[in-house]
Amino acid sequence: MRFVLFIFLLVFPLGAFAQSAPSVLPPNHPVQDIEEKKKAAQAREKALRAELKQIRAEVEAKRQKMIGVAKKIKKNEKELIDLETNIDVKRQEQLKIEARLNKDKAAISRLILALERMRRVPPEAMIARPGAPMKTAQSAMLLQSTLPRIYNHAEQLKQDLSSLDVIMTELKDNRALVVETSKKLQGDHKQLAQLLKSREGLYDKTSKDVKRRQAELRKISKQARSLRDLVAKIERKQREEDSAAKESSKRGTQKASFRATPVPKSGEAQLPISGVIKVGYGQTDEIGAQSKGIRIQGRENALIVAPMGSVVDYAGPFKGYGKILILRHQKGYHSLVAGLDKIDTVVGRSVSAGEPIGQLGLGIDGEPPTLYYELRYKGKPVNPSKKISGL
Repeated sequence: MRFVLFIFLLVFPLGAFAQSAPSVLPPNHPVQDIEEKKKAAQAREKALRAELKQIRAEVEAKRQKMIGVAKKIKKNEKELIDLETNIDVKRQEQLKIEARLNKDKAAISRLILALERMRRVPPEAMIARPGAPMKTAQSAMLLQSTLPRIYNHAEQLKQDLSSLDVIMTELKDNRALVVETSKKLQGDHKQLAQLLKSREGLYDKTSKDVKRRQAELRKISKQARSLRDLVAKIERKQREEDSAAKESSKRGTQKASFRATPVPKSGEAQLPISGVIKVGYGQTDEIGAQSKGIRIQGRENALIVAPMGSVVDYAGPFKGYGKILILRHQKGYHSLVAGLDKIDTVVGRSVSAGEPIGQLGLGIDGEPPTLYYELRYKGKPVNPSKKISGL
């Protein structure tokens, strides 16, 4: 029996059983711990991707809603500007008619008094007076030639009074519309403020390197001698970042880039605010120089939107321009928006056409506020009408 067992062990060694048995690691084995951490990391990454996707979807939904509200606000602001302009025109007409009526008032009073006296004198008394028939005939001839002018004057007076009544009614209606439109505008602004706050909260979860970019751009703006120099320096910085990003991509590493955000489609090109163009492209501006952009007069605290789909390349103050935004569009175009009182976006952000980016301030010395808008192609100013129809 022992001999049989010895032969069996020789043929089937214990190592064979050991090799065929499944490998079970203890719970605290280092390899087991690494595998668990890897699975947890993959699960977190998957959850973060899903959360990021959801956040981006929410941001896009907010953006579209904001564009819709901004469109309503711009429409209401334009209606208010038109109403206020019409009120001013009607008010001037009213003043002219009232001045004309006041001027004619004395002459009309004297004429009516003379006619009334003539009516009271009996015909017999006029005939009985010495020389009365001749004078009467002369008076009748004079009155006959004057009466058509009197009738015309009376008709003009009637028309003026009728026009004045119409103007007063229109003024009353327009003022009521101004109140109604202003209430709508206030409601839209309140809704927009809530959307902006919500959007910023969502962006805070996904924004990276914003402070670094802003610090670098502040340094660039201090070094720039002019606006053209600022745009050139920003573009040079972008090219350097592009090159660095490409090199990093080749080496398999990642590096932040100013052009990391893709430029969205231009969309429907539009003016940044609703208003009246006071200085057109190429016209003489307030200092006697040829304007390289357009100056738009808007209402106080008017909403400012992106003129086209763009990426924000610069946001902040710059020398004599006040607070400005430099927006990069597709195909080598840039927009400069200057004179903002409040900026509602940050460097590196992608904005769609019509999306709110800021707010106009108050006027100076009773004058309405204005916004300066300049469109550049490959660094050189061009007429905005090349992109915006209706200018």
